[in-house]
Amino acid sequence: MAEKRKYAGIASDMIFSIAGVVVLNAVIQLFIYPSFNRTLGADKYGDAITVMSMVAVVGIGFGIALNYSRMVMSTKKRDVKGDYNIFLLIAWALCVPAAYLTGKLFLSSYTFTELIYIFILMIVTVTRYYSDAEYKLNMNFKRYFVFYLCITLGYCAGMPIFFKTGNWFVPLIIGEVAASGYTAIFGKLYRGKLLKPSEFFLEDFKSAGVLSLSYVADTVIQNADRLLLSLFFKDGSMVTTFYNSALIGKVIALLTTSLNSVLIGYLSKFEGKLTKKFFNLIAAALLVVGALATAACFVVSHIFIKLFYPDLYEACRPYFLIANAGQVLYFISSTILVVVLRFAPEKYQMYVNVLYAALYLAVVPAMTLKFEIWGLALGILIVNLLKYVIVYVIGITQLGKRLKERENEVVEKQDFDVFVR
Repeated sequence: MAEKRKYAGIASDMIFSIAGVVVLNAVIQLFIYPSFNRTLGADKYGDAITVMSMVAVVGIGFGIALNYSRMVMSTKKRDVKGDYNIFLLIAWALCVPAAYLTGKLFLSSYTFTELIYIFILMIVTVTRYYSDAEYKLNMNFKRYFVFYLCITLGYCAGMPIFFKTGNWFVPLIIGEVAASGYTAIFGKLYRGKLLKPSEFFLEDFKSAGVLSLSYVADTVIQNADRLLLSLFFKDGSMVTTFYNSALIGKVIALLTTSLNSVLIGYLSKFEGKLTKKFFNLIAAALLVVGALATAACFVVSHIFIKLFYPDLYEACRPYFLIANAGQVLYFISSTILVVVLRFAPEKYQMYVNVLYAALYLAVVPAMTLKFEIWGLALGILIVNLLKYVIVYVIGITQLGKRLKERENEVVEKQDFDVFVR
């Protein structure tokens, strides 16, 4: 009975955590973003997407880094005192140059007031992603659901202001503040010795710093498509066209994290022998899944974009297949990497990520500059295909070495047994 209650509790936690994210993203994709596009027009909406991409780089990069660092340090049973509140203030300070660079590099024109809004949106986004740690530390997923509900309701509450003024920053800021405010009032993350450093301050700072560099770099690559178009052409409508062309594929790619978490769980318990034949079967199955997912994205894109972005449909239609294929390849290459890490050393994850970033920077910007949206879509497709091939080669090579080592161990054991007898 106790075992059943335990599993029921885990299932309930998963449902609440997933439900919050699903509700938020449903409201964003079905109401918030289509409303932005209809009111702002393709050009200004493209500028908004570019700004949101930079906000994601800073907000998600620093916010998740502080979040994960705080959780790692909590496993060491330390009193971090005010360390992470200090780190949060440092992240806020870094949002000042980040907001300025956003306007300078990616917008054809901007005002000082817009820079202030970008800065505010960045700091509240950093804070919201860090606040997420409250519910993971306490394993309180019912409140985690309410946390995401606060963001959703905050976005919706700000929409009347957007419809009246055209200021798209307002609903997003209200949503982020609502979630962080809920955490500050009902949680414990921001209580106690607010700005008093602990004896482990330098170690905590190193952890937060290393993770920040890692997550900022990763988020830059994830948002590089929109940023490259904006940087090279200063044309918001091009950003809008590509973003919506690949939208369904990006939604599929977002499932990677959840799917891979489940996959890791099964692989950690897998006691069977992973052979080359089985690995090849997995690799082939992923390609089949990728082909089916691409076909589904192609069909759904026609329906979704025509329904929610009718004014963009004709501009996006030529890119549906290639843009979504690139996103799906990102998804399956990440999944096969999870399988490879089941038997290959963890250092190969770093090797793959570094090589992927190098390939992306070598191929995608040049093709984008030469062929615009077609070049960007094709470049992403090529790079993600190369990543898949690289991971496969690493996997089959490392698996061969591991199987050979096991065979040698068996032979040595047999020789030793004969010697003893």
